[in-house]
Amino acid sequence: MVTRSKARWLLAGAVVLAAACRPELEGRPSLVKSERILAVRSVPADAKPQAKVRFDSLFVGPDGALDGEVLDWALCKKRASLTEAGSIASECLEREADELEQLGTGPGVDGSVIKESCEIFGPTPPTPKAGEPNARPADPDTTGGFYQSVRVLSGDGPSDYAVGVTRLGCGLGGATQEQSAEFTRRYLPNENPALDSLTLTRDEEDEQVLPDVQSDELLTVNAGETVTLRASWADCGGSGECGDGVCVDAEDEDAESCPEDCQTPHGCSGAEPYVYFDPLNRSLTDRREAMRVSWFATAGRFEHERTGRAEDEASELSTDNTWTAPDESMELRLWVVLRDDRGGVGWGSYRLQVD
Repeated sequence: MVTRSKARWLLAGAVVLAAACRPELEGRPSLVKSERILAVRSVPADAKPQAKVRFDSLFVGPDGALDGEVLDWALCKKRASLTEAGSIASECLEREADELEQLGTGPGVDGSVIKESCEIFGPTPPTPKAGEPNARPADPDTTGGFYQSVRVLSGDGPSDYAVGVTRLGCGLGGATQEQSAEFTRRYLPNENPALDSLTLTRDEEDEQVLPDVQSDELLTVNAGETVTLRASWADCGGSGECGDGVCVDAEDEDAESCPEDCQTPHGCSGAEPYVYFDPLNRSLTDRREAMRVSWFATAGRFEHERTGRAEDEASELSTDNTWTAPDESMELRLWVVLRDDRGGVGWGSYRLQVD
């Protein structure tokens, strides 16, 4: 079910989530009828300028996953203007432009975050030349984040592109030295989310786990049958005690007091806790990530294109959607894309038989 608070969050959305996909499709975006990039991922999800990053994609068609050799990748070196609807400058959607740093072609590519990324996209604009006005720092998103964009072309059409992001480790803007030092001490880089499982439930029957697309197993549903699908992820709440594997209570649990959990930065693949600088109250506060799931299939109909959990539902570790099978027999593909609201992306690919 989609709760009222969840629905408000899904409608409002975070800018970064809207950015990390292709333009909105007419009809039902969840129905895969042609070649499409469903998601783009940065590994790691959170990196500092000049850090090495791997970008990969979920590129699919009506018959399943595609090899992606045609995909053309480039980093954007220009901030989107305030008048542009998206989070990437329109000049960066071309195949070649001065605003692009080419990365190559293929299903995934290696690259490095642009050296000047915190100046272009972050809170520290460069010192202006003599006689020039001060540049305006970029505005953070609702989680306090700044992002380096990567654009991916899959063809020559006006909508044959997708946009991915790497969250930037730029520090804080507008904070005191003490706040910046505390933020740096407590901050853990964002981890990409991951699906723990996708389950299918029929009326009055137990849940069945859908095997991933690589498995020889294949679940079967009846033609026209309506089932409930549940996407689940890890519990990042922890117990609040040192040794639980999660550096969750950052004020009391840090690298000095609990090196077992916090010495080596590591994240969690669910709704992570994170430290946030509130620009209105000008104070640091602890928050939890919101999670969003986008649903895709080569046939059938989902009740909702997207579901998820808002920040105040972080203790809920799953989200449900209703799916109705097509009326004819076939083997079809399902994809579930999981996004946190700090720019992290993960996905799962599945097969399903309709008889």
